[in-house]
Amino acid sequence: MALDRQVALVTGAGSGIGRASALALARQGLRVAAVDRDLAAAEAVRQQMAAAGGTALALTVDVADSAAVDAMVAQAGAALGSPDLLVHCAGIAPRQAVLDMSDHEWRQVMAVNLDGTFYVARAVGRVMAERRAGTMIFLASDRGLYGHARGAHYAASKGGVIALMKSLALELAAHGVTVNAINPGTTDTPMSRATLSDDEWQRRAAQDPLGRLSRPEEIAELVCFLAGPGGHFMTGQLVTVRMRFG
Repeated sequence: MALDRQVALVTGAGSGIGRASALALARQGLRVAAVDRDLAAAEAVRQQMAAAGGTALALTVDVADSAAVDAMVAQAGAALGSPDLLVHCAGIAPRQAVLDMSDHEWRQVMAVNLDGTFYVARAVGRVMAERRAGTMIFLASDRGLYGHARGAHYAASKGGVIALMKSLALELAAHGVTVNAINPGTTDTPMSRATLSDDEWQRRAAQDPLGRLSRPEEIAELVCFLAGPGGHFMTGQLVTVRMRFG
């Protein structure tokens, strides 16, 4: 599907769904700012896009730093043009029981996953609202709906992302900006692999109705759909890819 968006800003682009989305959008002809806290990882993705003939930029940022996010969005705009597509995948998912969780562990997840989403959406949203056009896509989680044992901070942060997405959709609709989120379910990414043992991974795959778990490239296809004509009349929606199975 051809996309009419021109410039994409993808956070968490160094690996997983962010990486797959950046590469998929570049193949569609978009100029892509690949943003990651690991600059080397973002640069590796940029090189892949450039080798395929795409126009790309590698940037690093701590999304929990409001001023740094504003500067990153301005830098991306100066180099590639103002972003008219945001794909926000940056996030962390440590494991810890609530009763053993420190204040720092709670705040760190909230700072990256929820505050970071707000900072990025606000900075990009200001640009899109002024241009009266744009698409935002956030990465959510079924844990934000159903909770997460030994991951309450992650679940709470993703529940907040879902509520923020719906609120932004209401506020930005009058400016021609759509805002949606994807709930990908367990996907074969480094972050997901790091939280599950091999036995847990195999058990989840066996329990899944399709008999396997999602691949990042498959979620990137949905990103492209929401970024294209098919997603232009959708806003405020949480698109759930997989059934929950316990």
